Amino acid sequence: MNKQTGMSLIELMVSILISSLLILGAIELFAGTSASNRTNVAVARVQESGRIALEIIGSDARRAGYQGCRSARSTLKIKGLTLPNDAIEAGDRSITFNYATTQDTGVPFSYYKTCQGEALFLKRVTYSQCETNRLCMDDEPVLDHAHINAIEFAVVADSKTLWVESSEVTPEQLADTRAIRVSLDINDARDEVARTYSNTYQLRNRL
Repeated sequence: MNKQTGMSLIELMVSILISSLLILGAIELFAGTSASNRTNVAVARVQESGRIALEIIGSDARRAGYQGCRSARSTLKIKGLTLPNDAIEAGDRSITFNYATTQDTGVPFSYYKTCQGEALFLKRVTYSQCETNRLCMDDEPVLDHAHINAIEFAVVADSKTLWVESSEVTPEQLADTRAIRVSLDINDARDEVARTYSNTYQLRNRL
């Protein structure tokens, strides 16, 4: 009859070591996968935030200077503004769009209407850096973890198009601007991911 024997101390230590290595490997793999997944989620959120912010700004940029069912060459004075010359206004890393809208803002657009006969009102929308890391529309936050990197205006000089920053552009250059470029720095809540997004918008009511 064979006698049963247990594991020797050396065999036990080797098995414990192998098990420990396997467990450490699994833990390291899980930690790496978790960190990668967290980064991918942060990147996706930053990308979505950048896309949405530029779309919001773009929707107003494309309306700048709109006067209803009138030629883009027509001029109109309202509330101290002359459209389309004053379709856009600039400050230090801020921009204001002025245009007619069917939304009742309390400032009627004289007797001018849309081509469908709807009444028009003056709309003024300002985008600015209201806090260090926050983008605001009319002083109301629209996006956290966002910084205006640059707002530039396409200015024609000597038959060449130059991009002039908002802090340096003159009223005369603004009146001739046909396009703007907005650049935003977006980061996630943990400050682990940061991306820069930019877009160029044609002021089609001036073309």
